Amino acid sequence: MTNFESQVNTLREEILRLNKVLNSLQPVADTMPNFALESQEARVLLDRSSQTYSKKGGCAYLFGIFCKRPVHPRTVLQGGSPRAVGRCWPFEGGQGHLFIALSHPAYISHVTLGHISKNLSPTGTIPSAPKTFSVYGMTTLDDKETYLGTSLFDQDGDATQTFELPDHGTGVFKYVKLQVESNWGHPDYTCLYNFRVHGKLAEVTDR
Repeated sequence: MTNFESQVNTLREEILRLNKVLNSLQPVADTMPNFALESQEARVLLDRSSQTYSKKGGCAYLFGIFCKRPVHPRTVLQGGSPRAVGRCWPFEGGQGHLFIALSHPAYISHVTLGHISKNLSPTGTIPSAPKTFSVYGMTTLDDKETYLGTSLFDQDGDATQTFELPDHGTGVFKYVKLQVESNWGHPDYTCLYNFRVHGKLAEVTDR
């Protein structure tokens, strides 16, 4: 092997090493397919979801500082990390749910929940963030809900947090219900910025 060939091989090995490092820095959610993405034709079923929070002349007073017209719940399915403060779907109180038709029938293994971090909040706190939440799956709209797991969103953690569902692999689902059981203390509303559903595409014969 010539010196030139040796240098080329060394360079290739270094490039591969750097690619592995870069991939390891990616959020886990960005390394898996998302079956709750609006651009892939996932959608919110409004008639089965909680009502949008609105108060004081149609405004939602986010952080108690500014008035913002409520955002449509479909924003929760538009992907990306939560960066725009206030661009979230609010529902009243600390409990509520979002009902989603997935883009494709899938075996569901993980879900990702996103909310702005405390660093981005004007008040330095995020009491409207979900705290505990549960996930349910359905194959058809007439099915009984199948419980897939309950998780805790850490208000001091990353803006985007991915959770493995302990009861995944129980079947193929076309519909998912995100049930928020509590928030981090806001008495009036809870805000959902981003929700993703991950897993494996079901084969036609699996449905």
